[in-house]
Amino acid sequence: MHRPHLAGNKHEATVPTADIYSPQPNILERRFAAYLAQRGADSARVAPPSRACVQSINRVSKWVISLSALAGIISGGLIGGAEIWMRQSILDGLDDAGWQATLPYWSVFYVLVGMISAIEIALLYALALGGIARVTQHSGLALAGGREDRLFAHSLARTALEFPSPQILIYGIDPYAYVSSWKLMAVNIAYKLKVGVSSFILRVFLRRVAARMAIRGMVPLFAGPLYAAWNAYIIWRIMTEARVRTLGPFAADNLIAAHFQNTDDLDDTEKDVSLHAAGEMLTRGRDAHPNHIYLITRLRSALDRHTNLKLDWSSMRDHLAALDTTGQTRILDLLTVSCVIGARIHRDQMALLRDACRDCGATLHEDRIYALRKALKRGQPITDKDLSATRQ
Repeated sequence: MHRPHLAGNKHEATVPTADIYSPQPNILERRFAAYLAQRGADSARVAPPSRACVQSINRVSKWVISLSALAGIISGGLIGGAEIWMRQSILDGLDDAGWQATLPYWSVFYVLVGMISAIEIALLYALALGGIARVTQHSGLALAGGREDRLFAHSLARTALEFPSPQILIYGIDPYAYVSSWKLMAVNIAYKLKVGVSSFILRVFLRRVAARMAIRGMVPLFAGPLYAAWNAYIIWRIMTEARVRTLGPFAADNLIAAHFQNTDDLDDTEKDVSLHAAGEMLTRGRDAHPNHIYLITRLRSALDRHTNLKLDWSSMRDHLAALDTTGQTRILDLLTVSCVIGARIHRDQMALLRDACRDCGATLHEDRIYALRKALKRGQPITDKDLSATRQ
């Protein structure tokens, strides 16, 4: 059931500028965004990136992930080697000494682990930031100049920092209307445990838990590969989301150009249905994703609707069957693009698209929606033919 949050807990957005997508950006976010704005594409590209540019993006992603894994191997090797050396030097090979005898060992060892981990984490952030900057260069997504550009710069900065999407209202729409307050709190805590805290906890786990098992003597040996795998997973997640946030706007632009370039012939009802469809898809995604914000911003401008929206999809849905074929195609394509450009495809988003297809007398091929999502992340342009192929 749709449960609106208290408006006082959200920042109201009227245009997606940097100070609205991130109402209170900290110094790291501001500096990361400024760096990306300086290193982004020199000029905005209208068309989606070419195959050669996509291949360059793939190489950048693989290179950054490989470097992060190498950092994990080096970090694990240093920590594992230090453990072996300190065990022999300080404890003289004694594993069962009392805590008083091992206090110098634990003190020095964990200080060393903390220092190495801090350096490694800083390197991971630098790799993510540099990788994202190069991805935006190859994609042709401009990050400086217009208001939407600042939206992209700050959203990508938050991606590099592993920050969650901010809790804001988008033109009166609450993206978290279907999310309970305790889940929002849990998500924020989970994000704070990523990269930094999680990496340090992994090291403590290896030393204090795994070291008590039969594999105690092997802990220093497999620490490097395990750290490498963990680092690679973290950076892979960051780079994957960066690709979505970089390539998604091109899909939104193609949709607007194909269906909403000239809206003089659209009546008010169809305009309302379009806006409510995009807004409902945003809320069902349970995330203030920048791609959805950008799509709704472009849609509002194309439809010349600039007032806040009070969502009422249940009422608007009744108008779908009365639209002509062109109007139904327009709405279904809008819903399809909105479904695939977010952080992930939520089951409620798929249910919305499925019901809309049924109302329009069409059948949704859900497997093709997921294939379209994969195609987007691979850098393939989403064409009208691709959208039509998702239903019959």
